[in-house]
Amino acid sequence: MKYLLIGALLSLIGIIVSLVFWDIGMVYQILGAIALLFIVVAMIFSGSLVSGDRMRANVAIESDTNREYRNKVFTSSFLIAMPNLILALLFYFL
Repeated sequence: MKYLLIGALLSLIGIIVSLVFWDIGMVYQILGAIALLFIVVAMIFSGSLVSGDRMRANVAIESDTNREYRNKVFTSSFLIAMPNLILALLFYFL
C-alpha cells in the first residue's frame, strides 16, 4: 500500500510539473516516462531480461537474502509504476 501511495504522489508531482512548465497535453508523456522508468527497473530486478540458462545460473548461486531483496525491489517498483501508467493512459485517451 505504501508503494502505491508513493506512485500516486509521483503522479501528482508529474501533473504539477507538467502544468507549471508546459500544458495539460504533456501530462501523459511525463507520467508515461515515470511509469516506464519504474517498469524497466522492475524488469531488471525480476530477471526477465536475461535468457533462461542465465536466470537459472543466477538463481542457483544467489542467497535467500539476495532473492528477497530482488523480489522486494521488483514488487515495489511495479507498484510505484502502476498509478503512473493508469493515469498516463487516462490522460492520453481523455
